[in-house]
Amino acid sequence: MWDGKMKALTLSYDDGVEQDIRLISLMDKYGIKGTFNLNPGRQNYSDTFQKHDVTVHHLDLKDLPKVYAGHEIAGHSCTHPHLENLTGIRLREEVIGCQEQLSQLFGRKMYGFAYPYGTYNDEVKAVEKEAGIRYSRTVMEHHRFDLCENLLELPATCRHETPELLELAEQFVKLKPETPQMFYLWGHSYEFDEFDHWQLIEDFFKIISGKEDIFYGTNCEVLLDMKQV
Repeated sequence: MWDGKMKALTLSYDDGVEQDIRLISLMDKYGIKGTFNLNPGRQNYSDTFQKHDVTVHHLDLKDLPKVYAGHEIAGHSCTHPHLENLTGIRLREEVIGCQEQLSQLFGRKMYGFAYPYGTYNDEVKAVEKEAGIRYSRTVMEHHRFDLCENLLELPATCRHETPELLELAEQFVKLKPETPQMFYLWGHSYEFDEFDHWQLIEDFFKIISGKEDIFYGTNCEVLLDMKQV
């Protein structure tokens, strides 16, 4: 597990937006890996939304394999609805259809998922199992480094907007665990423009990167001990 290391870092970022390009360039610079959760039904540059004074553009579907080369792709539903409000065929279209479209585009099976808005119910989880999804991230945070037993209700250590982000990074670097520990960071890359936090995420990378006792992997590599990028 984790090349014999007891600590692992992984990132999870949602929505497939143009700011991912800048985030990936920083991740590659510091040797950080992660997973990007996409909505194939909305991956079009003309599909936009507003966050304060930032107009956010989704990336075009055709550009996704090049943009995300070297990182894992996971599902985030086709069109980003509240999945717990859907049933039957409509729910399967959003979950199973999403995984199938992404698998066809990237030429590999998709094992991961992130819940739109972080919401779900038992029927959603049942459809995920039908789709072969093995882990699914929520928006819950615990500010710890424990591993999660229920991977279909996966919490994160924190979001990058957490005030304690850099403090948690320092704690993780100093940690000398006897059992496996994971730092799981999540967010949306457009928030770096929205709140002017590009320097914050680079400061985080400077603290936590390049450590011989930390495994840097995608969600699939860290959670499932599986090479899948």
